[in-house]
Amino acid sequence: MNTTLLLILTPLITAGIGWLTNWVAIQMLFHPRVPMRVFFWKWQGLIPRRQQQLAAESAEIIEREILQQHMILHEIRKIELGPYLQDAAHTIVWERIGPQLRAIPLLGGFINDSTLAKFEVIAAASMQEEAGPLMEKVATQFEASVNLKQMIEENIAAFDLDRLETIVNHVAKREFRTIERLGAVLGFIIGCIQVALFVATGSIQF
Repeated sequence: MNTTLLLILTPLITAGIGWLTNWVAIQMLFHPRVPMRVFFWKWQGLIPRRQQQLAAESAEIIEREILQQHMILHEIRKIELGPYLQDAAHTIVWERIGPQLRAIPLLGGFINDSTLAKFEVIAAASMQEEAGPLMEKVATQFEASVNLKQMIEENIAAFDLDRLETIVNHVAKREFRTIERLGAVLGFIIGCIQVALFVATGSIQF
């Protein structure tokens, strides 16, 4: 082979090898989906092979970070129920209790809008007073009864890999291309170093 051609092709070939190596590594995140045996080597994509383990460890981390720190309880405490309780008190008094009271013989004649308005204020205040303890009880019961770890683990373990691959490729498309190009650049540099070594050691004569 012509010496000059060899010197030119060497960096290009190593650049192609570097790009291909990184491209294959990226593809092996999800492929092959099922284990393949090549001679004595069992080959399967990283995510399919580790999906169950990823699901278990992710669920454990989420459970530890959320439940042990009572984050659900903290977030529920932040909910401002005032406007909702006011609307609920208005609906209960004016649309439910009021009509029933006015339908009672004799007593109904004494029930006017002013009386119902007072009932609404009392009802809203009572509901507001009970809301705090009720929210605490609901949050505590939720943390105690819901197996969040199992729920998360099952969902991650059952997540469709085709959909996950599409999402990852869409989100990390630019980063994947950078990795592939970086492989080509590194391969090209290695090829140039090889050429320099060939020349320096006299392995190639012009």
